[in-house]
Amino acid sequence: MNKYKKIKNNFDKEKKSYIVGFLFSLFLTIIPFFCTLNHLFSRKINFFVILLCALSQIIIHFIYFLHLDFSKKNSWNIISLLFILIIVFIIVFGSIWIMYNLNHHVIL
Repeated sequence: MNKYKKIKNNFDKEKKSYIVGFLFSLFLTIIPFFCTLNHLFSRKINFFVILLCALSQIIIHFIYFLHLDFSKKNSWNIISLLFILIIVFIIVFGSIWIMYNLNHHVIL
């Protein structure tokens, strides 16, 4: 019976985490939508509001949905995430660099 309570408590904790994460994500989606729909700010400020909400939402997803934190047991998950981010950075900025150089060296 004690094992059942432990499983139920863990399930309730995860369910609460998902609900809180969903509410944060919903809130961070509504803010930029409302700002751009009602033209509350200039285009530059709207861009930064959208960017800030998007980055915040990425962090919220990592914490509440993927359960990534800096605990000892999640260290390999964090290392894997950092490796993926490095690879994505290399691919994106390497592609931009190559396209810029190709555009610069094209003979017309």
